[in-house]
Amino acid sequence: MISPQIPHNEKERLDALLAYKILDSAPEKDFDDIVKLASEICHTPISTITLVDKDRQWFKSKIGLEFSEGARDTSFCAHTLNKPREMMIVSDSLEDDRFYDNPNVIGYPNVRCYVGVPLVDPNGYALGSLCVIDNQPRNLDNFQLLALEKLANQVINLLELRKKNFQLMENHNVLLSKYKDLEQFASIVSHDIKSPLNNIMMLTRLLQESNHDQLDSDGMQMLSYIYKSSEELKKLVDAILEYYKYDNEQVIANESIRLNDFMQYLIDILDTKNEFQFVLPEKNHKIRSNKMALGQIFYNLISNSIKYNDKPKGIICIDFSETEDYNIISIKDNGCGIDKTNHHKIFNIFETLGKIDRFETKGTGIGLSTVQKMVQKLNGKIEIESELSIGTQFKVFLKK
Repeated sequence: MISPQIPHNEKERLDALLAYKILDSAPEKDFDDIVKLASEICHTPISTITLVDKDRQWFKSKIGLEFSEGARDTSFCAHTLNKPREMMIVSDSLEDDRFYDNPNVIGYPNVRCYVGVPLVDPNGYALGSLCVIDNQPRNLDNFQLLALEKLANQVINLLELRKKNFQLMENHNVLLSKYKDLEQFASIVSHDIKSPLNNIMMLTRLLQESNHDQLDSDGMQMLSYIYKSSEELKKLVDAILEYYKYDNEQVIANESIRLNDFMQYLIDILDTKNEFQFVLPEKNHKIRSNKMALGQIFYNLISNSIKYNDKPKGIICIDFSETEDYNIISIKDNGCGIDKTNHHKIFNIFETLGKIDRFETKGTGIGLSTVQKMVQKLNGKIEIESELSIGTQFKVFLKK
């Protein structure tokens, strides 16, 4: 018996094999199907996908064998590593000096005919072979040999796909871990900021009330600036906390919602002085969606239509339409509008475009980012149409 030689690039070859993280993995149907097909095409009782480890050969998939691994020094497949571009054909092992006294020939599984196609990765490293084995001496025809080569290529494709899937999972887990760290950091920082901010606001208000007769107009104005700046910062901190709260919110449960009733509820909250004219759909349409998510979406959109309306009489139209796949709800106003060059920015977190609303406050740049996040959680999409000084329309597409 002649034992297989160790390839000159053995270290690199083993590193390439280990990178697939496939050794000792559970059976997988795609690989099992290939060995079954190889056995059926070649009419052999045995077929394996063999990967050659440091001291052993391990069968990722096999048919006709009772064991799942064997010694490397008696392996037929290990011989294929030294000629990775050539198919190894042994028509009769008893007539081959390398194998006539091999334990796998004179004993179980009684290998007489062996054909192995090297499994070569994209970098040229031989990982093992796809082989078929018969207990009788024989030759395969050209069709069978060509089929084995194509099946071996498919094994490499499956290995590459499997490796890429693992890499994607690892990258996903790394990003998820970093995101959770960032989320925790944002929450801790936000809470740590809120407490001193509340103290600053309370003390500033106390100073204004108890020292108004001792401070001149400049002093009172400075205190007002301090209070207003603190209030703006507190609003931003609250928005950050709200953003992460809704980022983790589950929106699985759907319920029946009457659109006009639902919108009127939000309008009553947002327009307490009845300063705006609202136009609702003629029909009180019934849809199914997550009420919490929908409330967050349209609360923000209607609130923006109110805050950024510079007309003497604000008009906000709520409309409904549908396609085969989507319910479409639109919010259209006659407000100040958004320049087309900024349409791609408005859903970015912390993007405010520098506008001051009708209540003389600046937005946090978190509301529309939250809206888009919630729409996506509902498997929907949101579109904007807007023109400066004319108004804005948001269309929310909700998957049926």
